[in-house]
Formats: sequence, structure tokens, C-alpha cells
Amino acid sequence: MPDLHFVRIDPVQEIAAEPATLDLLRDILRPKAVEPRATPELLAAAWATGWPLVYDPDLPPGMVQCRPSSRGSGTPPTPDDFRLLRALMPKENPDA
Repeated sequence: MPDLHFVRIDPVQEIAAEPATLDLLRDILRPKAVEPRATPELLAAAWATGWPLVYDPDLPPGMVQCRPSSRGSGTPPTPDDFRLLRALMPKENPDA
């Protein structure tokens, strides 16, 4: 599986990638009965935000941009969006 590199540009209103990369991301996020490719927490957070997934052929393969809407539409992220995304971040290790 190719590496996916996420770039976040606030306020996030859409998730964009070139067509093959976005198709791979959609496949990873699609719930599966066998061979889940994403944790339940990631799936829940990804779909709870409601951010549209859009094709952007100008992005290089493997790059995913979490960015403001290129069309100037959409709503800003809510506190719940941020709560869900923070839950996915690794916990800091106080012993490190």
C-alpha cells in the first residue's frame, strides 16, 4: 500500500486528493466485514465531520489535503469535529 501524507490547512472544510489517492482513501475509510483497513475510531471521526472528499488532479499522488473549501462553501469545523480528531491523536508519553 502506498504511503498517504496528510497536510492540514485550517479551517478544514474538505479533504482533497488526486483521483487514485482519493479512491484509495475512500476504500480505507469504507467499513468492511473482513480486513478492516481503518480503526473504528478513525472511521467514526472521518464520517462524523461531514467534510466532503473531493478530487484534485493538481495534487501529487499520495498527498491528502485537509483544507478550506476551494469553492468557498462549507461550514467551519465544530467543537465536536475537533474533539473527534483529538481523540485520534496519540497520547503523549510522560515517561519519554
